[in-house]
Amino acid sequence: MLKTIIMDFDGLIVDTENVWYHIYVKWFREHKAYSLSVLEFLECVGSNSEDLFRKLDQKGIHVDREEFSYDTKQSFIEASSVLPAKEGVEGFLRQSKESGLSVTLATSSGRKKPTVHLERLGLMKYFDFLITAEDVERIKPAPDLFLEAARRTASAPEECLVVEDSLNGLRAGINAGMRVLVVPNEVTRHCAFEGQYRMEASLADVDVPGLIKDF
Repeated sequence: MLKTIIMDFDGLIVDTENVWYHIYVKWFREHKAYSLSVLEFLECVGSNSEDLFRKLDQKGIHVDREEFSYDTKQSFIEASSVLPAKEGVEGFLRQSKESGLSVTLATSSGRKKPTVHLERLGLMKYFDFLITAEDVERIKPAPDLFLEAARRTASAPEECLVVEDSLNGLRAGINAGMRVLVVPNEVTRHCAFEGQYRMEASLADVDVPGLIKDF
């Protein structure tokens, strides 16, 4: 029986990953004369940039982490500050709460970013808990975030449905022993997803009562 919805944030609720992708591409072109591919960028989607930077280090492309953060942080804040919620997000959240489900956010980001955006968009009221990188030892693709969400909601893994847009998020859900609904975005549609419970083009296509019935 479905008891708990566990949702990612970046790229699922707000399309921040597309913003980050264009910022990364521009920075590497201007500072490293390097053309960063979308497949390389996908290394850090759902996790963090360190995975990407380590692989680039092995290719002889060294990134000063503090310099990169300094150069890109403000651009991201400005570009993402006006982003709307993605199509179908509020309807999916409303249906979930009206159906008696617990809804928890589980993100590899820190707490500040999702808090700011959820409050800005009027979506915070739908969430029972926010689980972030600050609450666990390991982020995605490790299962820690999702297992902590299950613990907070007193749910067994088999009673949880993870909703994700990234390959790292899918892997984390599978590692947690949970079923995963994948909703790719413009960046993560390039991923080779495998092992998901379901895949939809948009949350607007998901009928929550039907989802509960079929779970």
